[in-house]
Amino acid sequence: MKKIFSELKGFVIYSPELLAKYLQEHNLPGNNILKYFVENEHGDEITKSGIAIPLIGVEEDYYSFCISTNGDHVLGNGEVAVQSDGWIYQTTNNELKVVGIGYLKDISTITDENSIQLRLENGWSSLKILAGIKNGERVFELHTHKEETRPNFSGDVTTTYYYN
Repeated sequence: MKKIFSELKGFVIYSPELLAKYLQEHNLPGNNILKYFVENEHGDEITKSGIAIPLIGVEEDYYSFCISTNGDHVLGNGEVAVQSDGWIYQTTNNELKVVGIGYLKDISTITDENSIQLRLENGWSSLKILAGIKNGERVFELHTHKEETRPNFSGDVTTTYYYN
């Protein structure tokens, strides 16, 4: 599995196409979109709309990301250190992208080398975030469940992912 670094002690899981659409529709210009997440209500709206999910409080290190579905888990019970439920995600181009949150300061610096792209069926998904260690490596498992309509959002943005 490919690993990326936790820039600014965090990551963001996002739908590039829907994020670009949101920024355009709300006339939010520029390459520094991190400011929209921390300086006003747009960050909450983007998260509650299933466009982007911030993972904060992540120890500085390299992490792998994977998607699991339908009860098939990558991390076993003894390997899960942190779990966060209630997230929603939407995609329109069959992808889920992950990047260190620091790259949101200048989205033009996001490349294939510093991000992870995972395949996900178009539409709505409910998402459970599992973090742990598998075979000595730090892993985020994104457990998805396909939904016919927009699920209710109840994710906790204050969840931290510090673990050993």
